[in-house]
Amino acid sequence: MSRLRAVDDLIYRAEKVACALMLAVMGVVVFLSVAHRAASSLVPGTPAPNWYLDAGGSLESWPTVGTALVAAITFFASWFGARSRGSARPLVVALSLGVLVPLVIRLLPIVLPNGLVEAQPLALGLLLWLSLLGASIAAKERKHLAIDIGSKIWPAALVPRVAAIGHFVTAGFCLLILGLGLRSVMDAWHVWVASEYAGGLISGVRFLPRWTAALAIPYGMAVLAFRFTLEAIDTWRGEAEVIEDGTLHALGIKLEKAP
Repeated sequence: MSRLRAVDDLIYRAEKVACALMLAVMGVVVFLSVAHRAASSLVPGTPAPNWYLDAGGSLESWPTVGTALVAAITFFASWFGARSRGSARPLVVALSLGVLVPLVIRLLPIVLPNGLVEAQPLALGLLLWLSLLGASIAAKERKHLAIDIGSKIWPAALVPRVAAIGHFVTAGFCLLILGLGLRSVMDAWHVWVASEYAGGLISGVRFLPRWTAALAIPYGMAVLAFRFTLEAIDTWRGEAEVIEDGTLHALGIKLEKAP
C-alpha cells in the first residue's frame, strides 16, 4: 500500500501543476478573445456606440476616446484592486496596466485580424479537463461530497465496513464510466486517423483532435476508481477515518451516532 500511496501522491502533484497551467492558458486565451472583441469596436471606421454619437461625438474620434476610456477604467480598477490586496505600490501597478491593456487592445486587430476563433472551443476543452482533475484532487484531499446518513444509523463497529463497501461501489461506477469514456475516445481517434489527421478536430481549433478533450473522462474516472479503492481498503482496515456527511456538516446539523 505504501508504494501505491507514493504513486497516488505523485499523480496528485502532477495534477496540481496541470491545473495551474490549464488555468493560465484559459485565462490568457479568454482575455485575448474578449480583448479582441473590444478592440474591434475601436478600429477606425467601425460604428461608435449610440450614447457617444448622441452626445455629439464623431465616428472619427471614437477610437481615440474609446481607448482613453479603456485606459481610465483599467487604471482605476487596477489601483483599487492593488490597494485592496495591500500592494506596496498600487500606483505603479495601476499605471502599468493602464498603459499595457489599451496597447494590447489596439494591437490585437493588427496581430489577429481574423480574431481568436479557437478561444471558446479550446477553453471548453480545458474546462472538461479541469473538471475531472478537480474531482480527482478533491477525492485525494477527501473534500468530495460525502452523503453518508448511514454512518449515523449503523452500529459503530460496522461503520468502517459499510463505508468501505460504499467506496468499492463508487469505484465500480467510476470503472463503468471509464469504459464508456474509452469508447468515446476510440471513436474520436478512429475518425481522426481515418481522415488522415484532417478530421475529428475540436470545432474551431485546427491543431487539436477531439479525442484529446474526450480523454479527460477516462483519465478522471481511472484515477477516481484508483483513489476510492485505496480509500476503501484503508477504511476497511480502520486506517482511515470515515468521512461524515458534508451536507449536514455545512448546515450545522449534528446527529448522534448509533451505539
